[in-house]
Amino acid sequence: MITLIYPYRNRSIGRVRNSLESLTGQSNKDFQVEFIDYGSEPSLAAEVKELVTSYSFSNYTYSNTQYQLWNKSRALNIIIKNLHTDYCFVSDVDMIFAPNFIETLHKVKNPNAATYFQVGYLSKEESEKNVPFKEYKTKFLSTSEATGLTLFPTSKLKELNGLDEFFHLWGAEDTDMHHRLRNNGVQIKYFDNDLLMVHQWHISFVGKKKKDYTRDFVLTDIELLNHEHKDKNHNMKVTQVNPDGWGKRVTKSEFMELNDHPIGVFLTNQTKDVNHLLHSLLPSKSVNVLSVEINDSKEFSMKRSLKKFLGKRVNLFYSMKKVNDLVLMQLIAHYRNKNYIYQVSENAEKITLKIKL
Repeated sequence: MITLIYPYRNRSIGRVRNSLESLTGQSNKDFQVEFIDYGSEPSLAAEVKELVTSYSFSNYTYSNTQYQLWNKSRALNIIIKNLHTDYCFVSDVDMIFAPNFIETLHKVKNPNAATYFQVGYLSKEESEKNVPFKEYKTKFLSTSEATGLTLFPTSKLKELNGLDEFFHLWGAEDTDMHHRLRNNGVQIKYFDNDLLMVHQWHISFVGKKKKDYTRDFVLTDIELLNHEHKDKNHNMKVTQVNPDGWGKRVTKSEFMELNDHPIGVFLTNQTKDVNHLLHSLLPSKSVNVLSVEINDSKEFSMKRSLKKFLGKRVNLFYSMKKVNDLVLMQLIAHYRNKNYIYQVSENAEKITLKIKL
């Protein structure tokens, strides 16, 4: 049997339905779906759980990480770590599959090789059609540089502790996994003999990015950091990663323990406050749970400007966007294996961090 793993958070339920529905007509039924919801909003999570579990071949798992950075690697690892099928395919809710897709997976599966597949991209108008697979007209095709949709021998992933959980938001975790498998003697093959899946149109992540930080996680230059990390792993011929553990799901009780914890430290965006948090409070681990609120002090008055003009000492401040970037970078670099909650207020003037140290 082959397991299709769907990593998910807050995506259109219509696209999920289309993808799962395309699996109902497969010529080969020897597969199952493991759907990992990495912290969707509760109302959407309930809706998508009802949909996913309505299919006899599909299971649903929820990780209470709604206030953590998206981490596709960890979402996949939650399933991979406890998976018992010999092969797994990393899927995507945007995919619609050809009726012979599972049949083809069984033909190309190889205990010493990973195979990734070409994808056809649909326009917005074409995505709205409900037609047989062969009648979809693709706008363009992916190349061998797109590595996200891969059939893996499960044991080979487990040998290397799964995907690298350093990667956050949207990055290079798929290509990194190919590199590390190849370093470990596994062949990487590209399948473009036949088009077996098409991608439903949606607004791209790049199109949604904002210059200012918001309640939706935004981190300046995260793509550059991810690609640098991928290149470092590649150049150093890294194989095994995640030495401090991998595939950890956050339970509801673990989430509630943090969520209910009262704020213990109140700070402003003054540079001395933020630096103290990053370089003293967090590393000291002097408390079991550190619960911090950072507020925009708004101390940019005419009086302050005048004092600065006169050469008098004034308090220094980070912008709240800079505070956001500094804190999130610390979480990625040093605390990604800790359970944490990170929130930005509606007006983007307050940041809350709760972390179990």
